[in-house]
Amino acid sequence: MSTLDEVKKIIARITHGSSAEISPETALKDIKADSLHWVQIIVAVENAFNIEIDFDRMQEFTTIADFVNYIESCAK
Repeated sequence: MSTLDEVKKIIARITHGSSAEISPETALKDIKADSLHWVQIIVAVENAFNIEIDFDRMQEFTTIADFVNYIESCAK
């Protein structure tokens, strides 16, 4: 499974949404998630990819593609 597909699955599961509605171009602010959801998403991503996400860096991301690229760079 690709990083994008795994991230979409995690976000959809936590927000009770559809992964089909999420694309690389989707703005993070458009994800129907409150701050608790984002904490859960970050923890789930950290566990899925065995990485540690820098919360300060998260503020810099605007799209799903930014988030996925960051995850891939951490997983190397």
